[in-house]
Amino acid sequence: MNLDHILVDGCPLCDIFKDPHKHIKTKLYYPDINSINSTDFIILDSKDTGVPLIIVRDHVSDLNKTIWGRILFQSRRLFGPNIRLVYKPRKIKDHYHCYVYTIKN
Repeated sequence: MNLDHILVDGCPLCDIFKDPHKHIKTKLYYPDINSINSTDFIILDSKDTGVPLIIVRDHVSDLNKTIWGRILFQSRRLFGPNIRLVYKPRKIKDHYHCYVYTIKN
């Protein structure tokens, strides 16, 4: 058992980190697919909505400030400063993930 990360068997979001080449079927914004094992989160298009989706590696429902800061930095770098991160737990309520929406002025 890998105690460095909390991954749950049968969780579709955890499965992405266990075998990214098999489970990522949409556009991956961050990081490169070969770097997924060394990152705390990924950003990819949601297969259900087409909206960029951020998934945190560990199977947790809360984030610490450090990971939140990295998520916000990468999201703004990729999508611009006028974004909003929206937490909408749908099917999996105990694994942190959120959506990136652009704020139109």
